[in-house]
Amino acid sequence: MNKTIIFLAILTFLSSLSMIAQVPTKEQYETTLFLEHIERVGSNNLDYLDAEYTGTPYGNPIFLLGKIYENNKVVASNYALRYNAMTDEIEVKETLYVEDSDAQALTKSPELYVKIMNDMYVYSESNDIIGNAGYFLVMYVGENYNLYKKIHKKYYPAIKAQNSFEKDVLAKFSDRSVYYLVTQEGVFQEFPTSKSKKLKLFGKKQAEIKKYAKKAKLDINDENDLLKLVKYYDSLSSSVQ
Repeated sequence: MNKTIIFLAILTFLSSLSMIAQVPTKEQYETTLFLEHIERVGSNNLDYLDAEYTGTPYGNPIFLLGKIYENNKVVASNYALRYNAMTDEIEVKETLYVEDSDAQALTKSPELYVKIMNDMYVYSESNDIIGNAGYFLVMYVGENYNLYKKIHKKYYPAIKAQNSFEKDVLAKFSDRSVYYLVTQEGVFQEFPTSKSKKLKLFGKKQAEIKKYAKKAKLDINDENDLLKLVKYYDSLSSSVQ
């Protein structure tokens, strides 16, 4: 009788171990979700580049740890991420130790966004955007207005010296950033290049914004100062409601 009880207990224990083994761990679950969101092998293989160049085709050339979100829920954490501005893709590796050439591209979807260290990149589709879609670096999220930054890169090939009086010119990437005032409803308004036209985006509050900028000695064409003005504008809009 005792042997029977012991035998049944062992069977129960082994059965419970089998059931536990079938329950996916958090890491396994995230890996499954991660693989579901991989679009394809990324186009990060920039074979057209010369051996040396100045600048970078990336938001940050180094892969950094980050998280992938879907509908504000984490679907993958501690993955190596990098934004490729030339191809407008989020490149993904399961670890920092995977070769960069094996990086894959995250599926482009407004439902997915990533946080790379402290930087958040979102994918938006709107008729107000040049090209109608793309990744944006979120600089500020307010109650009524957000500030997004679109990173553009332009590639200039290397130039070989034509004679002994000239020098070789390295290939280079030049940066150009475009800023957008974005409503919580997803309406994009691009900030123009001129200061006066930038101020017009603040509508009825532009006089107050101009006064605030003058008092605080802010340059609306400077990125950090523009961020301060958008925050102030958002506070004005919130106080009205």
